[in-house]
Amino acid sequence: MQQRFPCCLLLLIVGLPVGECSADDRRDRALRVLDQSLTAMTEFQRHGGWGTAWSLNQEVVWGEHLPIPDDWITVQSPATPSVAGVYLRAGQVLDETRWIAVAADAHQALCRLQSREGGFPHEGSPAAGPAKRASFDDGVTTKTLDFLIDWWHHNNEPKDRVAVDRVGEFILRSQYPKTGGWPQSYPVPSNYGRCITFNDGNFSNIITALFKLYRETGGMHYRAAAHRGGECILRLQGEDGQAIWAQQYDPDTLEPAWARKFEPPGYTPAESSRVCDTLVELFVETGDQRYVESLGRALKWYETHKLENGKYARLYEPDTQRPVYGRRDKAVKVYDFADACEGYGWQGTWYPHEAKKAWDEIQAYGDETLRQSQARLKSPGREKPTDSAIDFICDHLSPEGHWTRKPSAKQLIQYEKYSVDPEVPVILLRDFNSHVTQLLDYVEATQQDPAESNRPRP
Repeated sequence: MQQRFPCCLLLLIVGLPVGECSADDRRDRALRVLDQSLTAMTEFQRHGGWGTAWSLNQEVVWGEHLPIPDDWITVQSPATPSVAGVYLRAGQVLDETRWIAVAADAHQALCRLQSREGGFPHEGSPAAGPAKRASFDDGVTTKTLDFLIDWWHHNNEPKDRVAVDRVGEFILRSQYPKTGGWPQSYPVPSNYGRCITFNDGNFSNIITALFKLYRETGGMHYRAAAHRGGECILRLQGEDGQAIWAQQYDPDTLEPAWARKFEPPGYTPAESSRVCDTLVELFVETGDQRYVESLGRALKWYETHKLENGKYARLYEPDTQRPVYGRRDKAVKVYDFADACEGYGWQGTWYPHEAKKAWDEIQAYGDETLRQSQARLKSPGREKPTDSAIDFICDHLSPEGHWTRKPSAKQLIQYEKYSVDPEVPVILLRDFNSHVTQLLDYVEATQQDPAESNRPRP
């Protein structure tokens, strides 16, 4: 096994002061780690895509939650579209066509899996052809759209716009014509997936995607669909005393609805925080004062509904505003937190901090100032990672080229099922995406002007 030394120890050996690492040395090391980690992850690409996690020996591959068949890939973040985006950027920053080729394979796999209506499933087999039903859940379709747009920009080919337009068609087709809301999945299923869904940021992700499609293509129909969605948000906001939003609504009655057995109807500060951000986005895009008024009503709710422990309940019962919880064995309401099922975030510190900042700016400086400042924030620059962050990332790369963790309790259950040694480390794609992105940020931030690099050092 290759012996690895911390950066400061290597510097001590060559005679530099401990703790001081030259910019060139750190950048060279970041480039080596990038090459090693990007190369290692290509070995895990199958059928053009990836799962979300692996055992280091590749005997178990996880998808959204459980191990997936050999011919499946995962679409839900942090899997295939997110990783493909990392490789695309790596190819651009490092000027390496081999990384672009990896992203191209992923793009082809996603296009094969794209449903006939234009959306994407959580996971599936590209070889089996288009998915029968696609989803907005967990940003599956809207986050894939981000990669498809980036790929289209990279190639500037009309054929690459086709997949982008098809996602737009999916969003337009799935919007309920009478209410302006969206189901969780489409074609509309018979279960809770038919509900107008705010859970997991679905509604907010769609509004953002529509405005992005409008800016990218100039299609006024996307902007119009976003406006109809905004009207739906205003319509579904609770009355005074419960002026936030539920996780999901019955598409016919527009009343808060049950989802899974353990998810009773309820107004939720967790998801409403995202909705508050969307109200700001809608106001910036449209200038409609009603979105500001709606935000003010929601912020008042947050001021008066904290629990004694300083947190909020995830769900508040409609009309009574009592904290309400659920059980996994049957669909019944539970009012005692001690009786709630485990494995769900029943309480938290959710609060729309960014939306509150926007509200305060409106009160202090007026509406137009907010719209101008928010417009400037649409394309924030990347911050250069700290030297210590880069050292940490480089120090913790395994000899095989991965960042690994000990298996979790849930993963150990699958290890036992597949007869895998419990000491085998686990590789998580979210770690790969995060670490490679920071390394690319660092390399890009430290790139020298050619004229500067040719000058002799003092």
